[in-house]
Amino acid sequence: MKLRLSQIFPLILMFALALATLWLDRLVQLPPVPGKDKLRHDPDFIVERFTVTQMRATGHPESSLSAPRMLHYPDDESTILEHPRFLQLPLDRPAVEIVGKRGIVGKDGDLVRVEGEVRMTRAADGEHAAMVIETSALDIEPNSKIARSDEEVVITEGANQLRGVGMVVNGESREFELKSRVQGTIQVKKRP
Repeated sequence: MKLRLSQIFPLILMFALALATLWLDRLVQLPPVPGKDKLRHDPDFIVERFTVTQMRATGHPESSLSAPRMLHYPDDESTILEHPRFLQLPLDRPAVEIVGKRGIVGKDGDLVRVEGEVRMTRAADGEHAAMVIETSALDIEPNSKIARSDEEVVITEGANQLRGVGMVVNGESREFELKSRVQGTIQVKKRP
């Protein structure tokens, strides 16, 4: 039995097409490069109307951190907060609120950086007017209740105003320190 070229040609063509299809399939489905996904900075989850509250042993809230939107990034374990609000609620003193345009929570949660039109407000009490501290960036250490800034800071309490560059605020003692280029206007109360 003799095979003619006209009978063999379709078989050769089908075999060549099958090989080309296998080659293209292998080319398209290359194995993933190890660690390539770690180079991407995409959120793995997004939370709307985020709030976390730290409670005292008595059941009363001690502090809270909230934001309209939170994004978590797995590549560096960072968390971004849009328009964060940090609230410290001492039992025996006025509350302190810190707000800004953006917040960045570190990998371990022990440092929160607030950026963009940062405003720290201590509510008024019977003896003192409300105190407002404004800066462009503030680092908060929630566990030690310390807040720091290396940027220009403006502190206003009633008619008193201080300006400086760099600041440390101790949330426990309510003391603050301006680091450099300090200027201010302090209104002295007249004695009767």
